[in-house]
Amino acid sequence: MAGHWTNQDEITSDRVKRAIGYGDKLAAIVNKISDETFDALIPMIDPDRFVRRGNERDETMDWPTYRAMLEQWDGGNDVYEKQLHRASDAGNVVYLDHDERSVSKDGEESSLRSISIYEFDDADRIVAVDICMGFHQRP
Repeated sequence: MAGHWTNQDEITSDRVKRAIGYGDKLAAIVNKISDETFDALIPMIDPDRFVRRGNERDETMDWPTYRAMLEQWDGGNDVYEKQLHRASDAGNVVYLDHDERSVSKDGEESSLRSISIYEFDDADRIVAVDICMGFHQRP
C-alpha cells in the first residue's frame, strides 16, 4: 500500500504507545506468543467503564461482552497480524490506522483496513475503543 507510514520508533506520545501496546498484547494472546488470557488487558483499561463500539456506533459492548467476543474470535483463528499505517492523538483520544490480516483454523484468510479510536481517562486507562473497519476485496 502506498502512502506515508508512521515510524513506530519516532512515536513520542505515551497514550499512542499505550494504545499500540494494547493491540500488541491482544495480538500476542491470539497468536499464542503469550500464555496470558484476555484478562491481561485489564490493567490497561477501566473494565467498569470500558465500551467497545463498532462501525455503526450502535454496536456497543461492555468489557465482559467484548472479552467473550474476543475469546470466540480467538478460538477460530490461528494468525492475527497488524501493520500500523498512521498514529495520531488529540487530548485524551488516540487514532490508529492499521492494515489487519487473520487466518482462520481452516486456512481462510481475511484482511481489512481499520481505524481504532481509543479514549483514555485521567489515569491513562482505556475507557472506550471505537473500531471502523473496511474489508479488502479478494483478488
